[in-house]
Amino acid sequence: MTRRLLRVVLAEFDVPDGSAAEAERALRDDGVEVVYAGRLDTVEQMVRTVEQEDPDILGVLRGESEPEGLAETLPGVLLFAVGNGPSGFDNAFESLEEAAIWVSGVRSHTVETPSDRVR
Repeated sequence: MTRRLLRVVLAEFDVPDGSAAEAERALRDDGVEVVYAGRLDTVEQMVRTVEQEDPDILGVLRGESEPEGLAETLPGVLLFAVGNGPSGFDNAFESLEEAAIWVSGVRSHTVETPSDRVR
């Protein structure tokens, strides 16, 4: 069984609840399956959510701070961050539009990849 849609988990870290709604709509309009995880305050919560949801990508909307060590904890998951200021993420964007464009580029490479549940 292969996954037909790219699966993205969106989490908020150090931002007001509901900040991900715009990103969620933009990604869904572009044909991406989006799981909105809400506000997650620790790296452990993000790791547990990723383990449960089996996403291709974890998107983190961040405020002034960011979840330290997240990339090292989830080596098999693509990550992106949206927020102001410097970021330790390889894929960091200042706007939701930039992140949506990047996710669209990833989709063409992963759409036929089997889910971890069937590997």
